[in-house]
Amino acid sequence: MTMPRGGFTDVGLHTGGTPRATSWDLVQQTLLAVLQQSGVCSADQQPDAILALALAHLDLWLLSQQLQLLRPETATADMLNVCMSMLDSAARKAAALAMDGHNVSSFEAQLQIAAQRIQVATAERAVQEGNQYMLPASSSDQGPGRSGMSGTWRLPSGVVPAAAVPEALATGRHAAVANATAALGALPVTTTGSTDTGAAATAGLGHKLQQLQGLLQALNQHSGDVAAQHAISSVEEVMFGCAVAGFDNASSRLQSAADAEALMQLIALYRNMVSMYRQSTAAAATMKIEVRSREALLTWVAYCMMFELAKSQEPLVRSYNVALSWRDPQYFVLCDKTAVEATLSVSSYLYEHSSPSRHQLFSMSDSGKGTAAFAVQFVAQDSRLSGILRQHQLDMDLSVEKHDAEVQRKKQLFAQLTAEASELTSQISTLRGQLRPLEAEQADLNRQASSLSRRLWELRFAVNADKLVEKELLEPQYALVQSQKSAVDKKVSPLQSRKNTLESKLADVNRQLQAAREAPASVIQPLPKNTQNAHQWVFWLHKPTVLSSLADISLLAQQLLLPTPCSSDVQSAIQVTDMVTSIVQHYNTHQVSRYHRPVQLFTGSQGLVKPFARAGVPGPSTIGPRYVDQITSKEQGVWYPDDLLPVMTWNGACTAADNSNGFPPTFNPFAAIDTTITADSFTERLPAQHASLQWTMLQLGSRAATPLDRGNLGIARQDQKPCWMSKPGYLAFTSMRAYPLMQLRQLCIALREQHLPWGHPAVVALVKQTVYQLGDLIWTNDSSTSSSSTGSMQLLWRRHWEAEGQELHALSYELQLLAEKLADAPREHDAVLLLGQLAAYLADWHSGCKEAARQFAAMTSKAAEQLGKQLQQARAHNQDGIARQLQAKQSKARALSLLCYGAGPLDASDVAHMLQLMVLVKHGDLLLADTALADELQQLRVQCHWVMVKRLPAVLAVLQQGSGISRRHAVEGPAGLAGSPLMTAAVAAVLQWTPPELQWVQLTTAAGHAWAGFHAEGSDGHLYSLNILDGTVLLDGVPPSRLPSDILQHPVYHCCFGSSNFDVGFTATGMYKTLRAIDGCYYSFYWAAASSTSQHGSTGSGRELVILETERDTGEQLQLLDVGVDGACGAWGRELPLRLRQLHSHWLNRQHKVIVLRPKHFQQHSVSFLIRYGVSDRIGGQSPPAAASSASAEPPVQATALWCWRVPHHLTSEHWLSLLSNYAHQLQTQPMVLADSSEHLRILGKFEDAAYIHVYASDKALSAPSAGSAEAQGAHVAARSVSTNLVTVPELLFELPRFGLEFELRGGCLLSKAHSGYCLSKYQQLVGQVPPRDSAGPVCAPAGAEMEGNSGSTSSSGGSSISSAVHYTLPGFRQYLVLEPVQEGSSDAPRPADGYGSKMVLVPAGQVVQTGSSSSGGIPWAGTASVAAPKHASATLLVHKYAVHPRFGHLRASDVLPRLQLAALYAATSSLMPEPGSMMTGAQTAVQLIRQSWVNRPLSPEEVQHLETAAACAGHLAPALRLLVVELQGSASQLQHLYDLAGAGGEDSGTTSSSKSVVIKPEAAVEYRLQAMKVLPGGWPLHRKLRLSSDVEVQVMGASSTAAASSMPAWKRLGQFHAIDASVPRCPVSPAYVEECEARLRNLVTATHTRSALKRSHSWLGLKRRQPDNSKCGSGGISMPEYPLTPNKSSSTPLESMMHAELQQSWEAHHSTSTPTAIAPIAATVISSMQVGLP
Repeated sequence: MTMPRGGFTDVGLHTGGTPRATSWDLVQQTLLAVLQQSGVCSADQQPDAILALALAHLDLWLLSQQLQLLRPETATADMLNVCMSMLDSAARKAAALAMDGHNVSSFEAQLQIAAQRIQVATAERAVQEGNQYMLPASSSDQGPGRSGMSGTWRLPSGVVPAAAVPEALATGRHAAVANATAALGALPVTTTGSTDTGAAATAGLGHKLQQLQGLLQALNQHSGDVAAQHAISSVEEVMFGCAVAGFDNASSRLQSAADAEALMQLIALYRNMVSMYRQSTAAAATMKIEVRSREALLTWVAYCMMFELAKSQEPLVRSYNVALSWRDPQYFVLCDKTAVEATLSVSSYLYEHSSPSRHQLFSMSDSGKGTAAFAVQFVAQDSRLSGILRQHQLDMDLSVEKHDAEVQRKKQLFAQLTAEASELTSQISTLRGQLRPLEAEQADLNRQASSLSRRLWELRFAVNADKLVEKELLEPQYALVQSQKSAVDKKVSPLQSRKNTLESKLADVNRQLQAAREAPASVIQPLPKNTQNAHQWVFWLHKPTVLSSLADISLLAQQLLLPTPCSSDVQSAIQVTDMVTSIVQHYNTHQVSRYHRPVQLFTGSQGLVKPFARAGVPGPSTIGPRYVDQITSKEQGVWYPDDLLPVMTWNGACTAADNSNGFPPTFNPFAAIDTTITADSFTERLPAQHASLQWTMLQLGSRAATPLDRGNLGIARQDQKPCWMSKPGYLAFTSMRAYPLMQLRQLCIALREQHLPWGHPAVVALVKQTVYQLGDLIWTNDSSTSSSSTGSMQLLWRRHWEAEGQELHALSYELQLLAEKLADAPREHDAVLLLGQLAAYLADWHSGCKEAARQFAAMTSKAAEQLGKQLQQARAHNQDGIARQLQAKQSKARALSLLCYGAGPLDASDVAHMLQLMVLVKHGDLLLADTALADELQQLRVQCHWVMVKRLPAVLAVLQQGSGISRRHAVEGPAGLAGSPLMTAAVAAVLQWTPPELQWVQLTTAAGHAWAGFHAEGSDGHLYSLNILDGTVLLDGVPPSRLPSDILQHPVYHCCFGSSNFDVGFTATGMYKTLRAIDGCYYSFYWAAASSTSQHGSTGSGRELVILETERDTGEQLQLLDVGVDGACGAWGRELPLRLRQLHSHWLNRQHKVIVLRPKHFQQHSVSFLIRYGVSDRIGGQSPPAAASSASAEPPVQATALWCWRVPHHLTSEHWLSLLSNYAHQLQTQPMVLADSSEHLRILGKFEDAAYIHVYASDKALSAPSAGSAEAQGAHVAARSVSTNLVTVPELLFELPRFGLEFELRGGCLLSKAHSGYCLSKYQQLVGQVPPRDSAGPVCAPAGAEMEGNSGSTSSSGGSSISSAVHYTLPGFRQYLVLEPVQEGSSDAPRPADGYGSKMVLVPAGQVVQTGSSSSGGIPWAGTASVAAPKHASATLLVHKYAVHPRFGHLRASDVLPRLQLAALYAATSSLMPEPGSMMTGAQTAVQLIRQSWVNRPLSPEEVQHLETAAACAGHLAPALRLLVVELQGSASQLQHLYDLAGAGGEDSGTTSSSKSVVIKPEAAVEYRLQAMKVLPGGWPLHRKLRLSSDVEVQVMGASSTAAASSMPAWKRLGQFHAIDASVPRCPVSPAYVEECEARLRNLVTATHTRSALKRSHSWLGLKRRQPDNSKCGSGGISMPEYPLTPNKSSSTPLESMMHAELQQSWEAHHSTSTPTAIAPIAATVISSMQVGLP
C-alpha cells in the first residue's frame, strides 16, 4: 500500500494510509512567500536573507536542544550521528551566510562551543570505558590505601566416586532368557507384509497404518542405524506394495477420514525418522539422493491414496485433475524394482487423472483457479456446508437490519434535534432583534456618560467663572444620563439573560445533534456477500477432513521436489510475501458484531494449507459515510469481504524434517523452477576431492533438454582429467550420462572395454546414478485395444530393454564375463562393491544377472575363507597387527559378498548364506588402527544392515516355509517345534560346537508383537540367540567373545571407544575382559549398582557401566570416569574448567589417588593433565563437605581438594607414573586454581570467554604438596595456619588455550609468553593523550589517574581540557588486548614502557558483528562491535596483531586479511564524529585501509566477509566505502579463472573456486553521487578521504562525478588575489647553485678498482682478462672482462645473434660503470664549508 506523501505531492485518492505531514520544503516556501508579500520586510530588507538567517538560527537552536540530551552515558553512535548531522547543517548555513557577506562570528562561536561539547561528551565516555579496563596497580605502584587487586583463588574440589563392584549374576534359564532378550537388541517387526497370512493379511490398510505408527514409535526408542533403517524400510514396504498392487485395489484403499488422518500422522513420523537418519553418521554410507527420492516417492504414493479416497467419498473430485505432474518422478533415484514399479504406478495414476480439459485440484500452479471452481461447486451441492452458509446469511442479514434500525433511530433523533435547534435559533434571533435598539441606546448613553465624566474630571479644580458655570450646567446633565442609562440597563438585563440561556441550550443541542449525525459503528461481515465468493470461504473454513488432508498432501508432495537446502535463487522464486489477511482469523473474529450475536457460532479450521487474502480489512471508521444523513441505503456502513479472495498459502509441514531445508516462511511449492536446478538437486554429489567431475553427473532427463554439445564436453575438458584415470577411462566416464537414451549402451561398452576403475568412489557414484535414476517417462498405449485410455507407463530409456539382444541381456552377459575374470583376481574385488549391487539390482528383471550376482558373492566369500587361513597362521605366531589387518580384509570381503544379495529373488541357500555372512560381519567388527579402513568397514556394515532390513520380509518368508518356526513369548519354553537349519548354520559359523538341530522360537512381546530375534535351547543345555537384522549371536545371553549391544551403545563406551569392539572373555563375576592387550593394556567392562556419587553413569535402571584399563607390564589400573551426557562430570569434576571436562577422558587410579586426563580416544595415552586428590583435607582450611543424600545409607562423602597440574608439551608422551616420580618438580610449581574474584581475569575476559581461561598459581603463591609424596603434601599444607580456604595469590599464570596465549603475573606485570619482551598494558582500552601536533617523536602518555575523575557532567570550563587531552580509537570495541614492551634495565620487577609508538594490539580473528546495545558498568554502550568466535571448547582460534600509530593512535596492519578485519572493525564502530588522534571517522579509516588492500589474486572467503561487513556497517556513513568494496572485489577476481583451472586440473585437490560476479547496487552509486554533489559554500568539494579517484569512479559507476561536484574556489570567485609586486628583490641564490653543489659532492667520491681486485674477480668468475681498450674501458680506464657467451657464428640463427648482441651490450654497460669505494679525506671539511656558506 503506497503511503501519501503530503503537501503538493498528495494527489489523487487516498489508499487508506495515514497522510504524512506537509513537507519541509513547502513550509520554507510558504515562509518566503509571507515575507515577500505580506509587507513585513522594509525596503532595505531582503526576504530571502531574513529567511536564511532564521533557518540558520533555527538549526542552531535545535542543536542546542539536542545537546541538552548529550551526556557520556548517551553519547552513543546514533546520538553522535544526530548531533554531528545537525552541526553540519548549521555550519553549512552559516558558511552560506558568510559568503553572502553576513557577520557570523557569534554564530561561529556558538558552533565551536557545540562542537566542543560533543567532543567533551565523547571523550568522557571513552575515559569512563577506559577506566573500566585498567589492570590492578603493581605492589610498587600502590599508594596509601590502595592494594593490589590480584583476586582471591582456591583449588577446585570434588567428590571422587567410590569403587564399584560387579553386580551379582542371576542364574537359571529365566535369567539367561532375560539377559539374552536385553543383550540381543532385537527390533519389532510388523505383520503387514505381502507374505503374511491370516488376519494380518486380510486386515485393511487403516489397520496396517496403525501398526506402522506403533512400530515407528517403538523404534524411535532404539538407537543405532539398524532401528532407523528398519523403521524407514517397514513403512516403504507397505506403501510401495500398495502402489504396486494398484490404487484401486481393495488392500491399497483408504476407507475413512480416520484412515486419512492416520496416513498423515504416519508420513510425519516417517519423515522425522528419515531426517534423523540423514543427520547421523550412518547416512554417509548411502546415496543421499536415493534416501530423498524414496521419501518423495512415499509421499506421492500417499497422495494417490488420498486422491482415491477423496474420489470415493466426494464424487465431484472425479471432475478435476490431480495437482501433481506425472512426468516429475523422472528425477527419482531408486535402487530396487519395487520402488521403480511403485513410481510407474504413481505416474500411471496421475496420467489417468490428468486431462487438458479439466482444472487441477489443490494446485498453486494455476493460481488456485481450479480449487476455487471446485469450492464453489462443492459447497453448492453439499448440504452441510450449504446449511452453514444459509445460517450465516441469515445472521448477516439480521446484522444489516439491526444496523439499519440504528441508522433510522439516529436519523429520527437527528431530525428532532435539528427542529429543536431551529426553534432555539429562531427565539435567539427574536431576542437579538429586541436587544439591538436597546443595546444601541445603551451604547450611546455610555458614550455620553463617558464624555461628561471626562469633562467633569477636567473641571474638578476650576476657579474661573466660566468654567464654574459650565460645571454647574454639566452636573445635572450627567445625572440625567446616568438615570437614563440605569433605566435602559434594566430593560437589557432580562433580555440578555434569556438570550444566554437559549444559546447555552442551543450549544447542548448542537452537541447532541453532532453525535446523532455521526454514523453508527460499521458492520464487518464474516463472509462475502457474493455467493460464489462465500462458497469459497465456507469451503476453506469447513472443508471435510479428507479434502483437508488431500490439500495438505498435495502441497507437501510438490514441496519434496524443491532443492534442499534451498538456495537464494530458489528462495526468491518460491517466496510469497504479499499475504495480508488470514481468512480463518477474520471469520472467527467477526461472526459476532455489536448489533447481533448468532445463536450458533461456527469455528473455522485450517490444516497445513492456510487460506489467506492479499487485501486487507479496512478500518471501521473508513467504512460507509461519515454521517447518517448521507446514508441512503441499508448496505451503507456494512462491509463484506468480497475483495478478500482466499489464496492457498504453505508454510511447510511444520515438522522437524523441514527445519533445516532453508525454505522461506511462506512459499509456493508449485512455483516455476528451472528444470536444471531440480535435476541437479536430484543428482548425487561426488566426494569433495572429485568435485571437478561433478558436471558429468548431471542429466536433464529428456533428449530435448540435453545440450547438443554434451557429448563433446569430455573431449574438450581433457585438461581436467584426474591422475587416477586413464584417457580412455576419462572419456568413458564423461560420456556415460551424456545422452539419456545412450547411457545403457555406454555402460555396456565400459564393462566390455574395462577402462574404468570400478571400485573408485567417483565411478561407483556415477554408475549408480546412471542405473538408478528413472529418467524420462512415457505412456504407451496397449496395442491390443483401440482405446487410447488403456496403456502403461514405462521408462523411455528402458523401453524394450528386456528384449533379446537388447541392453539388459548385454549387461547380464558382460557382468557374468567380468565375474569370471575377477574370480581369480582378489586384489580387484573392490569392484564388487559396485558390480555386485548392480547385478543384484538387475536380477529382478533378468535371471542371468542373478547368476552374476551369486558369482560375485561366491568369489568374495571364497577370498574371505582364504584370508581366514592366513589369519589363523598370524594368530598362531602372535602377530596381532597382521591378524587385525587380515581380519579387517576378511570382514570387508564378507560385507561385499552380502551386498550382492541386496535385490533379486531369494531361495533357501541365499538366505542361509546371507545369515552366515551377517553373523560373520557382525562378529568380525574389531578395533583397527587404520582409521580410513575402519571408516570404510563401518560404512560397509551400514550397507549390510540396509540389505538385511530391506530383505527382511523375504528372509522371514523363507525361514517360515516349512521351518516350523513359531512366534512365542520369550519367557515361554519351546514346544517341540521343528528347527530351522538356516539359522542353526548361521550360529554355527561363530559357535562351532552348536548342536546340529535347534528348536527356534521367535521373540514376541506380551501383546503378541513379533521381533526380529530368535531363541533356541540346545540339547547341550545352552540357550542360543540370533538377531537376523544385525547378526548378533548370544550364548546363554552373552555374545561369544564380543561385547554385548547394551555396552556398545552406552554413552560412556561410545565417548572413548566409538564403534570399536573387542575379543573378550566373560568371567564368573560378570566382567568382560579383552583377550589380547591393545597398545599394552587390557580392558574390562562390567555393570555395577549405581551409587550416590555416580548419577551420570546410571542407565536409568539402577546400573552404571564401569570400564577399567589395566597395564600389561606394570599392572596399574585406571577407571574411566563418566562425564555425563551434559559433560558436567558430576560431583567429582564439576569445578574443573570447561575444556578439561569436554576435551579429555578422565582415568582414575585409586592407589596413587590420581586422575589422568588424556585425549578422548582410548588409544591415545598422552597425558595432558594430572589431578591429585585426597592428599590433604585442607587448602588453608577445611574444605566444604559435599551434600549427602538423606535417602542413602552410605556415610556422608566430603569433597576433597583437587591439585591439577598441566603437563608440559615435551612430557605428554611420558607415562603418568613417570610424571609423578621423575618429573614431579616440573609439575608441582603451577597447580590450577579457580578464581572467586580477580580483576586480571575480568579484563582478560573481554578478549576470551572466562570459561576457557585457565589460571595456574606459581610455587611462590601456593605451598603446593609434592607430586610424589602425599605425606609431605599434608605436612606442608598443615603448616600453613590460614583460617580460610581463599588464598591471595600475587604470582599467577593465565592461559588462553584456544588462542595459544599465556600471560605470567610477575612483579605486578602480566608478561606475554607468546610475545617475548611484551606485557599487558595497564590501560586495556585505547584511550590516551593526544601528542602535540608539532612534536617530533612519539611521546604520549596514557590517560592515567588524571582521567579517572572526569566521568561527571560536562562543564564548559573543564570540558575543553578533557577533549583536547584525550584521544581514543575504535570506541565501543573492547575485544582486544593491549601489549607494550617491557622497560629494559629493570632489575627488580619488569616495568612497562611509556608511549604508544611500540604498542601492540591483539584482536581475535573472525567475523565482525555489530552487537547493538549492551551494558557494562552502568554505562549503556550502543553501536558496539565484537568479533564472533566459536563457542565450543575444541576451537582453535587465531589472533591478528596490530601496531598502534606512534602519533595518531589508530591501528595499523601488515597483511591484507588483518587489515580488512580492521577496516570492518572501524566501520562497525564508526560514527560521524572523527577520532581526535587521526581526525578521521571510522568510515574514513575503513576507506583508507581498504585502499591499502589491493591484491592480484582472488580474495579468500574471510576477506570477502570482512569487506561485506564493512560495507554493511558504514556504507550509509561513507557511500564511497560500498563502491570501493565492489571495486576491490572486482579487481581481485580478474584472475579468478586461472585459479579455477589450477584447482580443476591434475590431481583432484578438492578446492573449487567460484567467483561470484560483483554487481554494484544502483542505490549505492546514487547515494555517492548525491554526497559528491554537496559542495560547501565557497566551492569546497567533498572531503578527499570520502572521494574516489576519477578512474575508480569510471570503472565502478561508468562515469566520474568529480566534474559535477567541482566549482570555482571561493578565493577566486571573490577576487581575493592580486599580482605579485615587481619591486620584490631578486632571489640571492644563484640559479646554478644546486648544480655546483652536486658537482662538488661528486668530486669527493672516487672509484678505486685495482688490478688485483679485478684479477681476483676474473679468476673467481672463470673469465679471461683482456688488455685495456679505449673503447672497452670503464670510466676509470680499467679493462672490463670479456663477454663470456660467444655465439657460434657459423651455426647461429639471426634471432640468436640479436639476443647475444643485446646481452653483450648489457654486459659492457654494466662493467663500464665504476663503483664508488672511497671518499676524499677532505669530504667533512668541504661539506661543513658548504653548510656554513648556505645563502
